Amino acid sequence: MNKLIVLLGESASGKSVTEKELVNIYGFKRIILYTTRPQRDTEKNGIDYHFISESEFNHLKDNGSMIVHTRYKEDWQYGIMKADCRTGHNKVVILTPSGLRMLKKFKNINIYSFYIKVSRRDRLICALRRGDCIDEAIRRNLSDVGQFDGIEEEVDKVIYNFSYRKTPQEICNEIWDEIRH
Repeated sequence: MNKLIVLLGESASGKSVTEKELVNIYGFKRIILYTTRPQRDTEKNGIDYHFISESEFNHLKDNGSMIVHTRYKEDWQYGIMKADCRTGHNKVVILTPSGLRMLKKFKNINIYSFYIKVSRRDRLICALRRGDCIDEAIRRNLSDVGQFDGIEEEVDKVIYNFSYRKTPQEICNEIWDEIRH
């Protein structure tokens, strides 16, 4: 099949757990993003991210190796290598709407995009229940405002999961049913 699944959704919408399920149950390969941000103590280079210097990142971006690239705040860059998007396996990646738009410019990639839609209230409650600091949960929730406007018309499918009625497995089954036709 050789498809690239792009997952989108606001903070605490279930993107990461859905990605893990697609990897563990359906055998998708996870695309690991490159970043210039510092590695956290709990992270492993090459597993969570590829941690590289600003100059390395800029070189990859400038020579056309980086297919998607964005700057977060004014300090950190994130990106995906063109080579990582080539077919060979079913792959999955989590992107922002701007990342999806960049990726869609490359017509030779078999992309299926899914927006996991969860209400703002439900997402905030989820973030607090999973132990996020209240200030950070609110900041992340507010940072999504406006970023996802209109995305429902840009993706292949919107997966509505209000009140988290669907399990990650059910969301993965919905994605699988959509892409195998």
